[in-house]
Amino acid sequence: MDKNTTKSTINELFKVLDEQKFLNVINVTDIDQYIKKLTAYKFLELLIIAQLNETESLRELSKQLKDNQDIQQKIEVDTISTSQLSRKQCNLTPRIFEKVFRHLVFETQALMKHPSMIRDIGKLLVIDSSTMSMSLSQYPWATFRKTKSGVRLHLRVVVTKDITMPDKAVMLPAKHADRSQMDELIDIDSNAIHLFDRGYNDYKQFDKLCFDDVRFVTRTKKNAEIEVISEQVPDTENNIFLDQEVYLGSVQNGTKMTQPLRLIKTKDSEGNVVVIVTNCFELSAKEIGDLYRYRWKIETFFKWMKQHLKIKSFYGKSENAVYTQIWIALITYCLQVLLQLKFHHEGSLLELKRTLKNLLFSPLEEFLRSLFRKPTRTSKGRKKYNWEKEFQHIVSQFEEGEVAHLNDLTYDPLFFLTVYDGNKCKLWIRTTGHIPFDFFS
Repeated sequence: MDKNTTKSTINELFKVLDEQKFLNVINVTDIDQYIKKLTAYKFLELLIIAQLNETESLRELSKQLKDNQDIQQKIEVDTISTSQLSRKQCNLTPRIFEKVFRHLVFETQALMKHPSMIRDIGKLLVIDSSTMSMSLSQYPWATFRKTKSGVRLHLRVVVTKDITMPDKAVMLPAKHADRSQMDELIDIDSNAIHLFDRGYNDYKQFDKLCFDDVRFVTRTKKNAEIEVISEQVPDTENNIFLDQEVYLGSVQNGTKMTQPLRLIKTKDSEGNVVVIVTNCFELSAKEIGDLYRYRWKIETFFKWMKQHLKIKSFYGKSENAVYTQIWIALITYCLQVLLQLKFHHEGSLLELKRTLKNLLFSPLEEFLRSLFRKPTRTSKGRKKYNWEKEFQHIVSQFEEGEVAHLNDLTYDPLFFLTVYDGNKCKLWIRTTGHIPFDFFS
């Protein structure tokens, strides 16, 4: 079978994003004017392949293209120099890849199911940020400390029981505080609950969210000023140590909220005591505590991205190059999730990613056969010895008199030893109460 047919794995991966769809999505006139070889779409294809292979540099990507006929057939280019790739990465605006990311988000959400985590709460949207640290001397445009530069990815993800899917993203130099991006990441949606950490604490924003009927759950800061209005009986059996209606902020500082919130003290997924505030009064304190524990999902997402895609080190040093690489990493993640949803793969995304990396240019049937192959041997894991059952068995023997002979000091027990001699196995039975040293010689 021709690997460059529509039945190949790589063509199936790019099916949702062929060249014509790409051009329609970015809607940029004459983006490839006077370009004969490395078009914007071919550059995107190459960078997605680099993300899947976790390619270390543009020099390595250029060498892969030169040596790999499969990549050449897909891109329809034999060679691209490192300098051409570098210029393209610097000259293309990251905005076009942001548009592609948003398009894939819509495509993914059309296939996703949104089973409620608890009751009928609608979507659970988790917001957080992650910083990619960089050298100050090489990335001076991203300075955020005296000795360090960095870019911060502010992200909103949709969390279900099976999938964590990026939904909205903002990229800025790391000097921008988390709470400055709340307007960008929070939509007025009464069918969703927004979950975020205390870095996004802003009492004026909280008031606005309450007026707009936007539900949220977050943590308070340690120095938060709290006025208690009323208090419910705590539910310590479910790790609810406080359940109060409160006002946050101070009149003196001009931060006093006009809308009441609910304050709950509980434990997070690691067993640490946390203080949560929310405007969800219709849910029980236990349900709110359970919801907050799903915040670890976005931390797992960031960890997955940094471990299995290329966003910790960068192919270029310009702002365009860095942002373009991160957007394409998010695009690559979305394409893998779409593939997982399309074929109803219930295994881990990492399993799909590894299979995709190994069989990217193989026929689609071979990729699916490998992805859904059942293990030939099943492991029950390391068996734990049931000491309680064994103890009860000994007690039963004692009560029935079956172990009374053990009180006789003249009793000489039997030793059963299996001795392996090359490929042969011999069974030795000895009736002495000791084993001589020369027995094994």
